[in-house]
Amino acid sequence: MIMSRLNLSATNKAFKKALSEPIKSLYHYNGCGFFDGGCLLLADALVLWSGGDLKLGGCVREAHKRTIDVDHWFVTTERLDSLLCLDANGLMTPSAFIRYWEHVEALGQIMFRIQPSPRVDGEIPRDLMFSKLLSNQLEQALGPYEQWIAEVIQNCVSSQGPGALPR
Repeated sequence: MIMSRLNLSATNKAFKKALSEPIKSLYHYNGCGFFDGGCLLLADALVLWSGGDLKLGGCVREAHKRTIDVDHWFVTTERLDSLLCLDANGLMTPSAFIRYWEHVEALGQIMFRIQPSPRVDGEIPRDLMFSKLLSNQLEQALGPYEQWIAEVIQNCVSSQGPGALPR
């Protein structure tokens, strides 16, 4: 079943392990985790850690109003000749990412959109100072971004064979 291949739990565990107690305390203070409001905090931290290689993206549903509501923030990168999405759940292709959020997280049909300059509506916390602290923590715990992302991709390809990233 393809859904079993979507969650690269080693990536999620690495992110969680990278959080020191002070960072965990800040997450507690902000009242959220990676999937219940803290996704933008993590996405901003990943963009900072990557030095700009990663770009913000959002899972959005068209609202009944003129604005677009973002349900979940993540980051994207161009690797292996395709666009890849990354959040605390792991690395996936856009189609696998959408399937995950539609079916596993039960958001229903979503519209995938890359947001290079996101407009954040205030429902999801954004704190760039906190994201900078988290970025520094990721660097300390996981090492340089380029080395880390290469290892994540290699581990995924090695464990699942050629064309391993879920599509």
